[in-house]
Amino acid sequence: MPQTLTGWILITAILLSGMGAGSTAAGLLDHALSAGPIARRDVVNCLMLLALMVAAALLLWLVEGR
Repeated sequence: MPQTLTGWILITAILLSGMGAGSTAAGLLDHALSAGPIARRDVVNCLMLLALMVAAALLLWLVEGR
C-alpha cells in the first residue's frame, strides 16, 4: 500500500487509466466484431491510456519501491 500522497495519486492514476483503456478496448472489440469501421481516435485513445498506466506504474515503483 502506498505510504505517501504521491503514491496514492499514482495508484489512482493507474486504476483510472486502466479502466479507461479497458473501456476503450471493449469498444474497439465491439466495432471489430460488428465489422464496423474502427476510428483512429479510439485506437490512439486506448494506446495513450495504456502508456499512462505503464508510466504511472513505473513511477509508483520508483517512489514507493522501498
